[in-house]
Amino acid sequence: MNQKKKNLTDYMAALVVQLEREERMGTAHVYRSTLNRVLDFTKGVPLAFDKVTPLWLKSFQNYLIKRRLHWNSISTYMRMLRAVYFRAVDAGQAPYRPRLFKGVYTGTRVTVKRALDEQVWRRMEETCPGVEHEVDRARMLFLLLFMLRGIPFVDIAYLRRCDLQGDVIMYRRRKTGTWITVRVEPKAMSLIEKLKNPDESSLYLFPFLSQTGAGAYRQYQNALRNFNACLNRLRLAAGISQPLSSYCARHSWATIANYRNYQQELICNAMGHSSVKVTETYFKQHTEEQIGTMNKEILAHVFAS
Repeated sequence: MNQKKKNLTDYMAALVVQLEREERMGTAHVYRSTLNRVLDFTKGVPLAFDKVTPLWLKSFQNYLIKRRLHWNSISTYMRMLRAVYFRAVDAGQAPYRPRLFKGVYTGTRVTVKRALDEQVWRRMEETCPGVEHEVDRARMLFLLLFMLRGIPFVDIAYLRRCDLQGDVIMYRRRKTGTWITVRVEPKAMSLIEKLKNPDESSLYLFPFLSQTGAGAYRQYQNALRNFNACLNRLRLAAGISQPLSSYCARHSWATIANYRNYQQELICNAMGHSSVKVTETYFKQHTEEQIGTMNKEILAHVFAS
């Protein structure tokens, strides 16, 4: 990145270009969206690093609130700003200010139950009568996401043939760059054989992408939309009341692992998260449900007539 950049907005713009060169299009998109929000707030005036104060951040958050953004969206913008700012601190471009982002929201609220019960996953093993071939392939892919420790759809779409060696998949997460190693169990391998790219000359293990760079990112977005649409058709055909999306597999894996009393540090490592705090957002809501059930049972026991 050009080290001559002396303000946050120019620095962030250069970071977006760098991410695009690295073909990290999803991350680049989020940073660009954040940059656009900041420039809209400053009316296009570049934002100097020394102007990023707790008071400015609070004002920016209020601007986002007035535009009726959800708290998770506000948190995303604030976390992107924080990441860029402290990257600039490490590069010697910005002054270090401890607790700079303490006064703004950078958490995650689980607003929708995304984890599926174990019984639903068992039902997913069987073909749903009357569904189209495309929908049944989505069912198998959904199962595979779960069986590969809740692998994100973006990562499975970008998996290369060389990432699978024997019964081991080793890949780099598109979102964080973290290296993940997954031992493929026999049921998952059977699904891979059914779903893998029939074009053996293709770079990719699965048939979602045929290009690289920006073209591959557009193909990924289209494939994700189609996958979620097929999951919705599958949900209706199978009589599942809960909405289905690609995220459900990841949330389900984490939640079931938590219910099975595996250590949260172990689940964190398995999912490639940077901290246990990130992992907790996947199952916090369901833990609250358990607490509610526990309280109900205690009251019934104490006040039984």
